[in-house]
Amino acid sequence: MKIRIVTTLLVVFVLVPVYVFAGLTSKYSDFELVQIIKDEGYSSVKKIRDGVIKIKINGQTFVLFNNEDGDLQAYYAIGNAKISYEDINTWNRTKRCSRAYLDSDKDPVLESDLLANGGLSKKHVTEFFRVFRISAKSFKKFIAEHDN
Repeated sequence: MKIRIVTTLLVVFVLVPVYVFAGLTSKYSDFELVQIIKDEGYSSVKKIRDGVIKIKINGQTFVLFNNEDGDLQAYYAIGNAKISYEDINTWNRTKRCSRAYLDSDKDPVLESDLLANGGLSKKHVTEFFRVFRISAKSFKKFIAEHDN
């Protein structure tokens, strides 16, 4: 009897991912992500197509990409700014938790990723977005200071 119980427990622990026991998920649906962001007090949150969620805050637009593998990517772009790639490199060299580049129109873009391979919780998502908003605020100031 003890062997059967031990064997059953071993099978459960081997076959069921650890993050299930920790209250984590491997992926959120777009609907769930919209609700998580709205629950944080952001009112202008909507899915614009599969895997793409737009969040407007104080006239600024953020995009949250929900990838097939469960990874999340936050995106923020600033239009009509002239900045050199050297300045973008300075941002990347001196900042953490995000990366910047010039898009095909030479507009500065800020991005960050939240990998789902270790599991995701609502707290992971909300903290990820909170930190990204802080980075975006700093990025906007950085761009204004270096705008040619």
